[in-house]
Amino acid sequence: MKALFLGVDIGTTKVKTVLFDEEGRELKLARRDTNPDCQRDGSAYQDMNLLWDMVAETIREAVQSAGEYGEVKSIGITGQGDGLWLLDKDKNPLGNATLWIDGRAASYIEEWEREKIIRSSGRIAFSGSPLALGAWYYDREPEKMEEARYVVFCKDWIKYCLTGEIVTDASDLSDASLVDVWSRTYSRDLLAKFKMEQLCALLPPIRPSMEIIGTVTKKASEKTALPPGIPVVNGMIDVAATAFGNGIFHGMDSCSIVGTTVYNEMVVNSLDSFHVEESSPSIVCYAEEGKWLMTMGTMLGTPNLDWFTHTFYKGEGCAFSFQEEEAKMEQVGAGAGGIIFHPFLGQGGERAPFVKPSAAGQFFGIKSNHTKEHLLRSVYEGIAYSMKDCYECFPNQPAAVRIAGGGSASEFWCQMFASCLNKTIQVTSGNEIGARGSAILSAIASGYFDNIHQGMEQMIHVTKEFEPKPEENKIYEMNYELYKELYHANWNLWDKRAEVKKIIEELSKC
Repeated sequence: MKALFLGVDIGTTKVKTVLFDEEGRELKLARRDTNPDCQRDGSAYQDMNLLWDMVAETIREAVQSAGEYGEVKSIGITGQGDGLWLLDKDKNPLGNATLWIDGRAASYIEEWEREKIIRSSGRIAFSGSPLALGAWYYDREPEKMEEARYVVFCKDWIKYCLTGEIVTDASDLSDASLVDVWSRTYSRDLLAKFKMEQLCALLPPIRPSMEIIGTVTKKASEKTALPPGIPVVNGMIDVAATAFGNGIFHGMDSCSIVGTTVYNEMVVNSLDSFHVEESSPSIVCYAEEGKWLMTMGTMLGTPNLDWFTHTFYKGEGCAFSFQEEEAKMEQVGAGAGGIIFHPFLGQGGERAPFVKPSAAGQFFGIKSNHTKEHLLRSVYEGIAYSMKDCYECFPNQPAAVRIAGGGSASEFWCQMFASCLNKTIQVTSGNEIGARGSAILSAIASGYFDNIHQGMEQMIHVTKEFEPKPEENKIYEMNYELYKELYHANWNLWDKRAEVKKIIEELSKC
């Protein structure tokens, strides 16, 4: 029978399970909205048991189609990183998971930035990291942390539900600033810098990303309709799995994920010349020893568009169409009529290419002749400028960048990225690149492919390329300089705004 591979991608807002064949074709997609609980105080939660139910439902739905194509040989799991996912002594969820978009621990980041330790691991810690959230909970809910026995990550929780094994990998740990990226091992000295040595006892065993860590249990089989005994690979965090699923593996290969975050990453084969400095990219451990991803992930990407369309197009009596609006924005032209937008809407401020918990979004340059299409185009362009800003912090510049995430579906935006970055933009086949990366990992680990190169060559195919347009690039270069000057000018003003906002919130409680 034909070999099939299951890839599960658990994002912040959606769960997606995809059935792939050995050519990388997406045979069946099942998805659910996770509906995280995001509150005005900056908190963000996910019910872990409900999440497992959703994953199991999507697996069951996808597997129902397997019989007409072949047989599922292995499973790969990937998911959102960071946050704080706690289990108790019985390996049950200790309340809801706190997600990486939670912004309540921003004060710890400000303190660690002042102490110059925020980059100690080789990865920039931010307000949604387990370090910051753990510090917040130890100070405010110490009884919860006393009850905790395991700190896991999103993908690890689902792997446990499938296999009964609690294990993680270096990609999630390095993204979370919990391991030394050079050695890929836990370091009590590293955690001591953040006064978080308590986490050492809660961290799970580390295994290679391409190792089979267990098989589907009878209990999981009954819930998912998967045959028991199917191997499950350890896997990687979603940003690394997406790079893998986009064929990014050799030195200087680059990928940008345009989704909840704009996550920019480049493969490096050595850290010999890497030094931790204020503007350094973060380092995330990659699929195998001797491979790392040099990364810069902004706090928010497409949610900037979601906010704008929800705020300015709501209630007009018709469904919003990106295709129709992008046609109108083509008429506006590059530069958005002189409007510049800063895409810093995250509750925790910004984390790349700079760390600033008080950073906030803004429109600059609005005149009475501007329309919603001018404003909307400036949001698209602001996100492109943030991508460019990240790549300019990399020590080397790639000739081409592969785009993944929801943004890759927009040819209008891909062309904008090409002209703004002045690089070739490539898009690969399919829509679920992170799930594909996990499926390929599982296929390699289970022995279906002889090596990584064979798996990537057979299951990944470039389908579109966009070249920069010189006349647009000239406009974007000028606007990009203004974009940077503006946020530098706002640096101290952001802090003052945060102080005023705090006072307003306190007065509103009176």
